[in-house]
Amino acid sequence: MKKLYIYMFLVCLTIFSISSATSIEEAKKALQKEAQPEEVLIQFERDYVLLRKNQLEVESSFSYVYYSANQIYLSSFAILDPVFLTLGEFGIQNARRHIFQYNVAIRYGIRNNLQFEVSIPYVYRNERISIIGTGKGEEKENTLEQPGFGDVAFAVSYQPFRETGTRPAVLTFLAFKTKTGISPFDLEDPEEQLPTGSGYYAVRSGINFTKTIDPIVVFGGFAYSYNIEEEIKKYYKSPTTGEVSKLDKIDPGDTVSFNLGFAYALSYNFSLNFQYAQDYTFTTKSVVNGVKNDVQNSTLNSAILKIGTGWALSDRSSFNVSLSIGLTNDAPSYILEFRFPYRF
Repeated sequence: MKKLYIYMFLVCLTIFSISSATSIEEAKKALQKEAQPEEVLIQFERDYVLLRKNQLEVESSFSYVYYSANQIYLSSFAILDPVFLTLGEFGIQNARRHIFQYNVAIRYGIRNNLQFEVSIPYVYRNERISIIGTGKGEEKENTLEQPGFGDVAFAVSYQPFRETGTRPAVLTFLAFKTKTGISPFDLEDPEEQLPTGSGYYAVRSGINFTKTIDPIVVFGGFAYSYNIEEEIKKYYKSPTTGEVSKLDKIDPGDTVSFNLGFAYALSYNFSLNFQYAQDYTFTTKSVVNGVKNDVQNSTLNSAILKIGTGWALSDRSSFNVSLSIGLTNDAPSYILEFRFPYRF
């Protein structure tokens, strides 16, 4: 009888151990599942999840942007890439634009819900522009290329609310773009040189939302960019009439942005995401010879559809690939981007 009691005790102990181990594994899976939405977001989009306190992240990214456009052209001088202030010569412009950009972004978690970021781009541009119907009975074609640093940007992101069962996570941000790149206003000959920057300062602010609808993470947001007026005070000569005009100021139109998308985790290490994004830029204004006017055809409506993947290489790094397809005439034809963030 004593041996029987001992045997029953060992059986119970074994069952309890198996049950405990199973419970531990289930708890681990539950924790992994709870953290999965954040990991999915980390794998593809830096704007929707913040670093923890004292955490540092360095992200290297490479993008290729291709523009192809045919548009009515009135030649003079470029004042705002890709917007042109036009005086005189008429034609149809066929433009093929290739932009290669390598960007280094450094992010630091000041607090668990507060993050600082600086972004440093290096740009290489190559353009082939042909103009038909200039009034001279011939076609003009010009190929240009320009390497150089782009506009450095700084940003602060803050998360006031975490996600709950009924409320999405809320993230806000404030960014400042410098004009460290080659300005279109500083070009000695716009027909022989290309800018690598916008030539003006800009302040951008916005709010993003994320909500988990298992097994999908839905996200979206709004943003507004205030493009600051720039004093130029530079003289330009018309290539057709020879008339000299003074460009006093340029007031770039502000931009309103909207985006909406979702991400789906195929596994703990791999995710797919789809996103729609749209930017609407208001009319640019210029002051030429003391007279303020709207710049023709400067209102832009750019919409893209973005498809991406995220692959978590480890708990510190991931590899992300995305393809953006332009949906409007003002949008790039397509953008191919590779990103490799690493967290220390």
